[in-house]
Order: sequence, then structure tokens, then C-alpha cells
Amino acid sequence: MTALSPADRTGVIEEARAALDAFLDGLNSHDMEQWTATLHFPQIRVHEGAVTVWQTAEEYLKESQDDLTALLASGWRRSGWLEVGYPQVSAEQVHATVRFGRYDAGGGLLGVFDSVYVVTREEGRWGVLARIGFDSGTDAQA
Repeated sequence: MTALSPADRTGVIEEARAALDAFLDGLNSHDMEQWTATLHFPQIRVHEGAVTVWQTAEEYLKESQDDLTALLASGWRRSGWLEVGYPQVSAEQVHATVRFGRYDAGGGLLGVFDSVYVVTREEGRWGVLARIGFDSGTDAQA
């Protein structure tokens, strides 16, 4: 693997950040197809002591609708980045450390989550390949 120049690293981070923002916009739209379009497959999620792998977008759409329904039922309406870091960057893959908050319709904080997102460029398109995270609690410092 060739080291990136500072300018190339900055460009890759900007592209990966745009993919992360599209991911969050898709989630916040409450539109499963828009959200799924920001992912790469197989999609991997490590959470709550479990590993889930969805092989295809169709599988993800089918199996994740209930998760979105439960999230909405909890009072959640949107999520927002609190912190995003980029400890590992290559031309085709970025590991982003993120802290995000979940908010209710009035803007009240429901929870804070720390995660690592693996963002990859596949066939010229950046998307989220994997998410590893946990609930940091609502009293975590943003």
C-alpha cells in the first residue's frame, strides 16, 4: 500500500465524509431504500454482542425495516454526528471513529453511540461496508 500525500489524504477523507453524511441523511429520511443505497454489501454490523451480515441490499431492506420501525417507536426522529475522526485512511478504505446522538422530535437527546465505520470505495462509489458500535448512554459527553 502506497502512502497518500497530504492532499490525497484530505481528498479521500472528504469523499468518505460525504458517504458518511449520505448514510446519515438516508437514515434520517426514514426511507429504507435511500438509506440502503449508501451501503456496500455484504453489509456487516457488530452490535449488542452480535455480528449481523446481510449479503444483499434486498436482504437488508427486508430484514431492517423492523429495526427502523422499532427505532421510530422509541421516539427517535433523527441522528446527528457529534464527532468524526479518521485514524486510518487509504485510497480505497477509511476507518472512521464516530460519536453520534439520537434525537427525538423536539431535539431531546435519546442516546449517544460510539462506533467505527468502515467506508470503502467500490467500483468508484464510496459507501459504508461495516459498522461496529455500542450505546455510550445519554449522559456521555458529546
